[in-house]
Amino acid sequence: MSGILDNGLSYVDALQVEQRYGTERAKRLRPEGDNQFIDISHSPQHQSFLDDPWVDPGNVQDAKTLFPNSRCQMLVLGTGLGGLVYAVRMIQAGIKPEDIRMVDVAGGVGGTWYWNRYPGAHCDIESYSYLPLLEETGYVPKHRYSRGEEIREYANLIAEKWDLSRRIAFQTKAQKLTYDENNKEWVVKLEQRQADKEPLQLDVRAEYVVTVNGPLNWPKLPGIPGILDYKGDIFHASRWNYTATGGSPDDWSLTQLKDKTVAIIGTGCTGVQITPQLARWAKHVYVVQRTPASVDHQDQKETDEKWFRNEVATSPGWQRERMKNLHEHFTTEESPSVNLMGDAWTRAPALVGLTGNVNGPKTIEELPAYMKKLHAIDLPRQNRLRKRVEEEVHDKDTAARLQAWYPSWCKRPAFHDEYLSTFNRSNVTLLDTEGKGADQITNDSVIVDGKSYVVDLIICATGFRAPFTGTPAEKANATFFGRNGVSITEEWARNGPKTQHGVLDYNFPNLFFSGPWQGANSPNYLFAVDMFARHAAYILAEARRKAHGKKFAVAPTASAAEKWSMEVAMKSAPNMAIMGCTPSYLNVEGGLDKIPPEMQLIVASSGLWGSGVEHFINLIEAWQKEGSMDGIQVEV
Repeated sequence: MSGILDNGLSYVDALQVEQRYGTERAKRLRPEGDNQFIDISHSPQHQSFLDDPWVDPGNVQDAKTLFPNSRCQMLVLGTGLGGLVYAVRMIQAGIKPEDIRMVDVAGGVGGTWYWNRYPGAHCDIESYSYLPLLEETGYVPKHRYSRGEEIREYANLIAEKWDLSRRIAFQTKAQKLTYDENNKEWVVKLEQRQADKEPLQLDVRAEYVVTVNGPLNWPKLPGIPGILDYKGDIFHASRWNYTATGGSPDDWSLTQLKDKTVAIIGTGCTGVQITPQLARWAKHVYVVQRTPASVDHQDQKETDEKWFRNEVATSPGWQRERMKNLHEHFTTEESPSVNLMGDAWTRAPALVGLTGNVNGPKTIEELPAYMKKLHAIDLPRQNRLRKRVEEEVHDKDTAARLQAWYPSWCKRPAFHDEYLSTFNRSNVTLLDTEGKGADQITNDSVIVDGKSYVVDLIICATGFRAPFTGTPAEKANATFFGRNGVSITEEWARNGPKTQHGVLDYNFPNLFFSGPWQGANSPNYLFAVDMFARHAAYILAEARRKAHGKKFAVAPTASAAEKWSMEVAMKSAPNMAIMGCTPSYLNVEGGLDKIPPEMQLIVASSGLWGSGVEHFINLIEAWQKEGSMDGIQVEV
């Protein structure tokens, strides 16, 4: 084979890179797959890792006082930005704020931004697109990429503006949801757990329930032997212990680390943000790496308010247009001539392998040619990022170990301006485990490749439960029972979801989802949640209009749900780009490659809309415009 590809790479170079991808992937595949991690919420002996360091008991209302009649019209599970946006869209569709109640296991709003207050925390999507409802609030983000504390404060702003703050039961979890067919409402078992108080349990009834539990909800630990034997301070990054490190969520002066040696386990997006902060203050930092991050430039900067108002927020719908422009840059075709964001996301066209592609393969037979095209589009970017490592990291061996050998779509990309150069510091050592992970943790050390490293503090930057596994019930750590007592966990495992547009399932009337099953997704997950919220709000408003004040059950018909499932399956071929990727949460640590043949159709019909988010939005907007609520049944 000879010749030159369109991107200037020789066929031989391209083949060698793909072979290296396969070699590196093989090093990281483990027979236990996702079970190599400890799901803290399911492990009694690790429960202390879930303790809430941020809760202010004075801000937590007694759940019973929020449900004086043991009922509400709408119950929203989750008070992250997604849950707040969903509630706002329902308010805009006619639900009164006083008829909404929200619950969350956290002690405040913000979701992942309530929990993740580690030093260096910021969003990797530009704030002008990430922060929802900017047009409605008139808020101007402080930075191009908002810091975590600003995002959390903005979540509080939304809750206050739409009168939701006093309607939230914090430290409260939905345990069980049961649909009452006779009364067309949900019975929800809630439990509120507060320190130094007996657990409070109550049953409430809600006409409608919204599940917005988020993709970054339940933290996981590395399944390293001996993790409970360690005698020093050890914590998950989402429960940062500033008592041990010094500083605070808005002051990253980690003064307590001056005489301490720290190990940080994990080099994903969180580890990339934390490591430079540790390096500034700690006596020494060991970075324990299983798989290197693919790190592009970020180019962080403060927002010029005049520029923002004159160049960004120029006309109604500007935020939607900005996101549409971003999505159009993920393509196997020619990129748009206009680039509204102008950041590194828009220079990663092969991320279309993750988001879905309207120009992608229509059949499995077309997949090999599509994969070759994806690799050809992606190689210049990944080669550029590997070259960046060589240019910024002085030690050649360390640089080689920090190079990412996998395509852009296999792991969520990272963006940082300081992470790579941090490894030039004399107080930072990379412990590359060649994909195996650390061997063991003892009472005072981390052992890697048989060598012991004594440390005073261990930080687990190992992320959260794989976000695209399970059902809405699993995401809430709850059980859901719908029509005829059917369990959503058992039904989806047997037959997959039976939704229309991913919003409502035939077996679970009046229960609104937030994705991504049988819907679409975006690198900006909040945008996708808002997309579902708008669609659900439209459906609910139309159902209420049709019901003429009577109680009702709204859900797709069985035939419409079956038809939609088949359409999702028929569009699924582009999503198969993730198969054969290096292990990550996106492919459930390689688990997607092991799906037995008899389950493949169910998995295909349960996944994302393969033609991409913009095609999906066009489809549901056309459905709304047609006006008949085709496929949706309203029973009074």
